[in-house]
Amino acid sequence: MTSQFQAKPTQISDDALTSALHAAGGRVVSQTLGALLTEGLLSDGALLAAPAKGGAGEVSIQASDVSVTYRAIVRRTAAYDRWLVEEGSVRRFKALEDARCDDPILLLGDLLPLAVGDALTHERFRDEIRRTFLNHAEALVVSRQRGRALASQGYDAAEAYLTDGHRYHPCFKSRIGFSPKENRTYGPEFANTLKPIWLGIHKDLSASSSVAEPGRQDRSLLTSADAPALDGDFHILPVHPWQWEREIEAATTLERAAGRIVFLGEARHDYLAQQSIRTLADQTSPDAPSLKLALSIRNTSTARTLAAHTVLNAPIISAWLHDVSRSDPYLGASGTIFLLERMGTTVTLPAELNTGKDLRGGMAAIWRDPVHKYLCAETEAASPFSMLAHLDVDGRPAIAPWMDAFGVENWTRELLRVSSIPVVHLLTAHGIALESHQQNMVLVHRNGWPARVALKDFHDGVRFIPERLRTRRPVLVATPAEHAWINPNSYVEATDPEDVRDFMFDALFGVNLAELAFFLERYFGFDERAFWRMAAGVIGEHLHSNEAAGKGAVTFRLLDDEVLVEDLARRRLDTGQVPARRVLNPLIHAAGFPENASC
Repeated sequence: MTSQFQAKPTQISDDALTSALHAAGGRVVSQTLGALLTEGLLSDGALLAAPAKGGAGEVSIQASDVSVTYRAIVRRTAAYDRWLVEEGSVRRFKALEDARCDDPILLLGDLLPLAVGDALTHERFRDEIRRTFLNHAEALVVSRQRGRALASQGYDAAEAYLTDGHRYHPCFKSRIGFSPKENRTYGPEFANTLKPIWLGIHKDLSASSSVAEPGRQDRSLLTSADAPALDGDFHILPVHPWQWEREIEAATTLERAAGRIVFLGEARHDYLAQQSIRTLADQTSPDAPSLKLALSIRNTSTARTLAAHTVLNAPIISAWLHDVSRSDPYLGASGTIFLLERMGTTVTLPAELNTGKDLRGGMAAIWRDPVHKYLCAETEAASPFSMLAHLDVDGRPAIAPWMDAFGVENWTRELLRVSSIPVVHLLTAHGIALESHQQNMVLVHRNGWPARVALKDFHDGVRFIPERLRTRRPVLVATPAEHAWINPNSYVEATDPEDVRDFMFDALFGVNLAELAFFLERYFGFDERAFWRMAAGVIGEHLHSNEAAGKGAVTFRLLDDEVLVEDLARRRLDTGQVPARRVLNPLIHAAGFPENASC
């Protein structure tokens, strides 16, 4: 297959970068200020004036230097009380000077002294914001040069071309570990084709499991990627070229000299980075598995390595979800797609061979189904859910042609029906929560009309209470105590129904559908409360029509008065354990239907 993408790093002129800095700075400033206000991270007295919840108007903030104030136009949303700061509206006042502020470092210099945390967390946050600023500016340059409407692109191209990143997290494009040149080489927006490195790893140093052959590698998956072969004492591992150059090559010198790790060369297939950066889509054979490869970088404040137990659990959880979906009449009728993680391979080097680098989780891969193989080629196409709230380079919403064709209300109702019900049903009918934020959900559509969804990223994106499952319990590789201590929010098995509900609820509604609600109101005039009434209505209909789901909604307290959300900026700034924040349930309060609590 001939690739439409380039195979060499993108070059960006200083003039082109300068022209993009204002737009990038406006985005980063507004998003950072919005997070500080939403999470209440500034000291008492800093907020001089603000609109009421659900209202819009001017916010005024006293900086740490009392001669400096900031003003901006904000809207406080009905759901989650998000403070949406209008891009380009932030102004800095000092004495008689009044200037628009598109410089996030200047903003942080004025406001960070008033924020929670200490000098160390403040400097770390500042560094992540600085990198996000530059990386986003460079992404905007190539997006402008490309000038393509995103909805007209194929799925893999749309995944790569998306420039938005997380719409709430201030550090949405930090990519700590990449140099600017490396980001232009490996960042998805630049759409450079990549060739992973193949390694042979002796079984004494590695472990694998697959859906087809539990505890072993599935040779057919390796063959589909045209991977090299070794004898049965070795597992085959693809590694990201950056990971090989920066981390693995030096750290594995002794093991390669001993013949326990074998360098097998570059992949023959070309791959394209997707919006998660570490997932690569096969461009030579699009129906072959995508490769999710460990990367020792940090993005949106999260390490992008792959913990060994999650890699080995990936095919176990996938096979389990596949069985659940096949046995469930609703999931079968809805056509919901589960992009199975068919194989995982992980490597653990002896501590004495890490040569100063901690490579735990740094040598691992997951083979995942691509969405293409599930589509009806004649009638269906797929788009990333992130695209639904994307503006093309001309400032027009990517989904505007769909709204023109179907009408905002009709399209939104169908979108909510095909996207929210499968995820809610898994929780309420089976006791299984999925983390279905925008990157983990794919919209399958017919010329823009929502048809069904594909769900993905199960290796660490599932949560359940074993005793509350309405299906067999999967036998998983246990979470090591060390992992639980380092990352206390990363676990599969839970004990509290509220915890399981919030795992699903925050991702699906707080991070995913809420962004769409805000976007539809701003660009199409579709009232946010009408969106939540519609969401409550389609979910309520399903709970009333499906007895098991209706009972599960009570068990998992789906329609409780309040739900919990993560404070993503506070986690980067606060010095201690950060508890979740309690907010009103948008299916009840933002929808304006308190009586739904009795469903």
